Amino acid sequence: MGQLPDLQEARRRLGLALSAVCHDRWVLGYVRNGSLQPIAASELSRRFMQSRPLMPLSRRALYEKRPVVINSIQEKAETSNRYDWELDWPAIIYAPVGELGARPIGLLIIGCRRDHWYTDEDVAYADTLGYTLVPLVGALRGPMSRLNESESEVVQLLSYGLSTQEIARAIRTDDRNAHAIVDAVTKKLHAVTAEDLMFPVIQMRRRAFRL
Repeated sequence: MGQLPDLQEARRRLGLALSAVCHDRWVLGYVRNGSLQPIAASELSRRFMQSRPLMPLSRRALYEKRPVVINSIQEKAETSNRYDWELDWPAIIYAPVGELGARPIGLLIIGCRRDHWYTDEDVAYADTLGYTLVPLVGALRGPMSRLNESESEVVQLLSYGLSTQEIARAIRTDDRNAHAIVDAVTKKLHAVTAEDLMFPVIQMRRRAFRL
């Protein structure tokens, strides 16, 4: 990844932190102009690399500066193009990313597609994780806000450890253009260091995760 910070390692560590909470999908992003711009996600899918408007409950979590949870007993099948996991999955946690008492700068979304009930302990853990993610989101928010849509997608593809050739196929371009985009991303993120992407120790259920 050239001079880029170790985005792949940062994404791996976030996945490890989230292994303490039952989930089938997670998305981490920063908030900008009423939308969520993804930084990392559990799945390598283009729809989770693109900015999308904030859902009403995500707005509520940001406004109230605390996690908002959805627990339901009805599961809706993914059967059409109008299916939206944030609306149709039975269990979702929206955890704001921000300093205590301060305006959140990002959002962590965790969800289960199957019947599941998030406990108060799960919600408390997501709340703590949102606080610990402030340095990472804060470090990437500024540089990533200067990226165009293609460059934002490439950042996430790099976090999966993809080569330039693999990135070219993923964004449907030639190797030369993909190499140019990777170079542009590297220059715009040069100020972000590996230390900016570190996590502290997180405790849950009497277990310590050193990430």
